[in-house]
Amino acid sequence: MSAADQGGGKEQPFRMARVGRHGMVYAVGILLSKAVAFLMLPIYTRFLTPGDYGVLQLIIVVHEVTSLVAGSRIAQGVFHFYHKAEDDIGRRRVVSTALVLLTATFAVVAVVAYALAPPIGAIVFDSQEYNNLIRISAITLAFEPMITVGTMYLQLLDKSKLFVVMSTSKLFLQVLCNVIFLIPFHMGAKGVVLSTMIANIAVGLWVAWYTTRRVGMHLERRAVRDLVRFGIPLVATQIATFISTFGDRYFLNQSGNTDVVGLYGLAYQFGFLLVVVGFFPFSRVWDPVRFEIARRDDRDELYARGFVYMNLVLVTVGVLIGVLADDFLRVIAAPAFRSAALLVPFILVAYGAQAWTDFLNLGVLYRERTEWITVANWVAAAVAVVGYLVLIPRYLGIGAALATVAAFAVRCWMVYYFAQRLWPVAYRWGPVWRLVGAGLGAIGIGMLAPELPVVASLAFRTVLLAAYGGAVWSFGVLTDADRRMIRLAIRQPRAVLAGLRR
Repeated sequence: MSAADQGGGKEQPFRMARVGRHGMVYAVGILLSKAVAFLMLPIYTRFLTPGDYGVLQLIIVVHEVTSLVAGSRIAQGVFHFYHKAEDDIGRRRVVSTALVLLTATFAVVAVVAYALAPPIGAIVFDSQEYNNLIRISAITLAFEPMITVGTMYLQLLDKSKLFVVMSTSKLFLQVLCNVIFLIPFHMGAKGVVLSTMIANIAVGLWVAWYTTRRVGMHLERRAVRDLVRFGIPLVATQIATFISTFGDRYFLNQSGNTDVVGLYGLAYQFGFLLVVVGFFPFSRVWDPVRFEIARRDDRDELYARGFVYMNLVLVTVGVLIGVLADDFLRVIAAPAFRSAALLVPFILVAYGAQAWTDFLNLGVLYRERTEWITVANWVAAAVAVVGYLVLIPRYLGIGAALATVAAFAVRCWMVYYFAQRLWPVAYRWGPVWRLVGAGLGAIGIGMLAPELPVVASLAFRTVLLAAYGGAVWSFGVLTDADRRMIRLAIRQPRAVLAGLRR
């Protein structure tokens, strides 16, 4: 990655190092949080049954539905309208309006969900046994917009270190509560839901206080109108996204039981891991600055390079997860959970397509034509439902995973097509396809390899990862400048870090 990118005309050069610098900070925080979460797997898989995991997955479904009703996607306009505002007062009012508006709508929906816990439990679980978990989830929901808008504000200010401190503190509080509720008190799924509620309340109040101290508390009519106009199509989009992301849990529960849902949910954690580790550190920085880049003469070059660099991280993380997932579950999880490894490669492909969708949607967002994202997501939802109906009764988890891959791929292609029609960007696809080919080859060989003792298996998979690295280095994924930078990073890491700090 070059230290600087020269713009055209009298523009100041946009430094891709800015993305790298803050992305590294986000990556450290995310890697730390995910390391803690995965180190907790021995506890989770021994103090929770696959059925408990299934119950938690269905509670997540309830939480996602109520979040959609509350208008969670309205916050997506904050980055766009923040940069569109003409002065600091206007920018602060965009953030403040989003915080006040969403806190109010989420509070109303949380109260309604709390009151309607019995009918919700009857629909989702065909039982009243989990009504209290639904009520706890409703309380958790009320504090969610404080965290969402507050963390977006930290991103806009490039407060990556504070963002990491906040998110890591939330995780450690949640993990501490989980340990207490699961081990001494044996509270099962209820303990996990309670832990999430406590962490959301504590961190939500803190980040709301931090944000309002700096932006005040305003509800500006124009900002409300802009955010709602931008976000309402995305709310409809999120309903479709929910169907293609979480709808399979309902169908799996109907065709199987909560044990099947729990194993599928565990496999899904590896897909989420891919996005969280392989995409979020980059997107935390990229999402705000890509609208800034849009005004530059050299925008195509910057977007093309950004896409290659994003995929370099995304695919490499995906290969690490896909190649090592089976051995990881053999070592760290209870035997009842090991079969989840069969589903992991399919979920990784689906979430790779999800990351591409979130990167390639720029033209739609820049032209403020978010209704086309809605169209793409509803087509994908239809593909997913057909897949659920046809594949899940016959193949259960594998059927759900295949339906998810098909839906996510259709959505990615449609969003890219609409974005290019509205505001074309000249991406460089050659290096990306070579990178993806190397990654899929490594994961495929790992899946087809015979089962070996753990030590021998790890040795084989280490060789497989080295072969993937050699392919990336040799087959035109990296430019000569990229390879020089990597060699320099190996020989003189302090010099590279100093360059990123500048």
